[in-house]
Amino acid sequence: MKFGLIGYPLGHSWSKEIHGHFISHPYEMYEMKEDALDAFLKSKDFDGLNVTIPYKQTVIPYLDAMDEACQRIGAVNCIVNENGKLKGYNTDYIGFMEMLLQNHVDVKDKNVAVLGTGGASKAICEALQQLHANITLVSRNQKDGVITYDTLYENEKQFEIIVNTTPIGMYPKCDETVIDIHRFTNVNTVVDVIANPLMTRLQFEAKCMGIKVLGGFEMLVRQAFAADELFLHQKMDASMIYPCMNDLLYARRNIILIGMPTAGKTTICASLAKAAHKKPIEMDDEIVEKLGTSIKECFASKGEAYFRHVETEVAKEHREAKGEIISCGGGVITQKETMRYLSENGIVIWIKRDLHNLFPTDSRPLSSSEEAIKKMYDDRYPLYEKYSDIQIENNETIDKVIHKIITCVRGE
Repeated sequence: MKFGLIGYPLGHSWSKEIHGHFISHPYEMYEMKEDALDAFLKSKDFDGLNVTIPYKQTVIPYLDAMDEACQRIGAVNCIVNENGKLKGYNTDYIGFMEMLLQNHVDVKDKNVAVLGTGGASKAICEALQQLHANITLVSRNQKDGVITYDTLYENEKQFEIIVNTTPIGMYPKCDETVIDIHRFTNVNTVVDVIANPLMTRLQFEAKCMGIKVLGGFEMLVRQAFAADELFLHQKMDASMIYPCMNDLLYARRNIILIGMPTAGKTTICASLAKAAHKKPIEMDDEIVEKLGTSIKECFASKGEAYFRHVETEVAKEHREAKGEIISCGGGVITQKETMRYLSENGIVIWIKRDLHNLFPTDSRPLSSSEEAIKKMYDDRYPLYEKYSDIQIENNETIDKVIHKIITCVRGE
C-alpha cells in the first residue's frame, strides 16, 4: 500500500515521522507545484493521501465523493483511493475536537472567538459546532456573520476561549501575533492551530498570563491518526498517540535548562547531552565569544543591560527546533523576549537547588556573596516558576537528576 502527503512546500513537515508511528506501510512526501498535480491525481497511483497547503481545495474536482463533514467544511486534507474511486475527508476537525476533549477543554455553551475565516477556520468551526460552542468569527474585514478585531476588543469580556486559525505567527514570521491577548480579561484558554513553531508568540504571551494553551502540533498528530484509520479502514489503538507526540518532541525539541547560578546547570547539561545523544550548548560560553571578554568584565565596562542584549541575541539564534540541550545563565529569565525565543521550540526545565546548597562565585558579578544570592533567589523565584514547564530538584546525585529529566521530557 502507498501513502503520502501532497503539498508545497513540505520542508518543515512532521508528517513522515508522525505516520511512521501509526502505520507500517511506506509514506512518501510528494512536494509538487500545481502544474504536476493534475497528472499525479489522475494516475491514482496511491492508496491514501494527506493534503496540505495550498491544495486542500484544489483537489476537490478530482474526487468522486466527499463525506458530509468534508462537504460542509469545503476543504480536503485526506483522500482515500477506494477501488479507483477517490473519496475526500477532512480529519483536521477531528484532530482539533479530540485535542479539546483529551485536554478537558469544555466548549459547550461557551463563547469562542475563532480568528480567521479561511479553510482552517471552517474545519475548526465544524468541530466547535459538533461540541455545541457559541462561535464568533473574527476577521480584518467585516462581513455577514463576521466581526472585526476592533469589535472583538470592544466585547472582549464576552469571550472565554480564543482559537487562532490564521497563519499569523507561523515560521518564519514567528515574532508576529494576530491579537494582543493582554487586552482580554476573561479568556481561560488559547488554542493556536499553528504547528511551527511549537509555541507561537500568542501562546507564549497567554501562558505568561496563566492562561491554558494548546497548539497545532497535537492537532497535527491527532488528525494524522484519524487519517490513518481511514487509510487502513479500521479503528486503531488511541494509546499510540501520546507516545508518538512524546517521541517526536524528544527528538526535535530543545531542552532549556534555567536556574540559579551554581544550581548545577552546566554539569547537568553535559551529562544529559551524553545520555540523550544530543548537542550541549552553554549559552554563557557563546555570549563570552560574542563579547570578546569575560562576563564580569562586560558588566564592569558596559553594564548589565548590554550583556542582556547580547544574551537575547544568542537565544534568538537557538529558537528553532534542533534537539539541543541549552544551559542558560541564571539571569536569563529577567528578559521576557529572551525566554520567548527559547520557549518557541524548547521545553523549559527549572533546575532547583535549595538555597543553602548555592554558593558565591567570583566569576558571576551578581552572585558574589551569600547576601547577593539570597536576594537574587527571592527576586527570581517567581520568574523561574513563571517560565518553566518542568521543575527538577537538584539536591541528589547527578544520575538521579538526569533520569528524572529524561523521564519527564519523554512523558514516561
